[in-house]
Amino acid sequence: MKKKIIGLLASLLLLGGCFNLNEKTEQEKAQEGTTPVQDYVGQGFSFVDGDKSEELVKRDEEKIKQEAINYMKTTYKTDVKVNNVVPARNAVVVMVECEVPIQFHTSVIVGKVINKEGEWLARSDEGEVEKAIVGGLYAKAYKEAFQRLDTFAEKLAKENNLLGLRNEAIDKTAAEGYTSNHYFIVAMDVYYPSVYNAYLANQGISAEELRKLFEKDDPKYEHVSVPMEFYSKENNLPEQKLADDLAEELKQEKGLPKGSYDIRVYKNSIVNRVGLPDGDNAKVEEIAK
Repeated sequence: MKKKIIGLLASLLLLGGCFNLNEKTEQEKAQEGTTPVQDYVGQGFSFVDGDKSEELVKRDEEKIKQEAINYMKTTYKTDVKVNNVVPARNAVVVMVECEVPIQFHTSVIVGKVINKEGEWLARSDEGEVEKAIVGGLYAKAYKEAFQRLDTFAEKLAKENNLLGLRNEAIDKTAAEGYTSNHYFIVAMDVYYPSVYNAYLANQGISAEELRKLFEKDDPKYEHVSVPMEFYSKENNLPEQKLADDLAEELKQEKGLPKGSYDIRVYKNSIVNRVGLPDGDNAKVEEIAK
């Protein structure tokens, strides 16, 4: 599970690309820089060689958006809205969000159809949309527990003078699935086939039925992870004691969603081009709830 998370973050970093140091545009300057987390709203978020397809993407932006929307509806029977359209090498990454009947963020890759002017075709990375859907279903199944987690996360942040991602940054850059200001859910569809297939059959499936299916597929909740992320108000590495203290409070808190939790506290900066934290962190991993 942890390897999956690390692999996803590493692949996003690789997509950041390299930039020409001569005559930089404002966009290139934004891509190269970092921004305090409280000010980051997705500026400079980009993929490698996106500048080469930027004009074409601008011309066909509405077609590209509609292709992504249609793909999610046809393939996953899910309505989404488009939050960001990001040019990439020979394609476009469309950041989309589902708000009902479940909540999640994910991405759709829309590529140009060879030798067919003005035509685009959508696809997604294997398992990524499926993971996002299962995470959204988990949040629906245990709505009250996640509301408690939201309150608890905000309490930790306030008491320890910490920050979280802004909603605008999540909308523009997040593709992990169900994502809040301080955590996201990782639950792969391969471990929850009953849950996932039940949603495809009935998007209005009840929370009660979902709970039964989650318990059927994973009685001990061994395959769901909830990484929690906080940011210092100062741009320096927090002491390990802070992460240890947060982890201890997490261990003591009752009524939270079941799963394996991580606590990570970062410096106060986001790498613009990938929308991810800059540098090392103080952490405690694999806290069972």
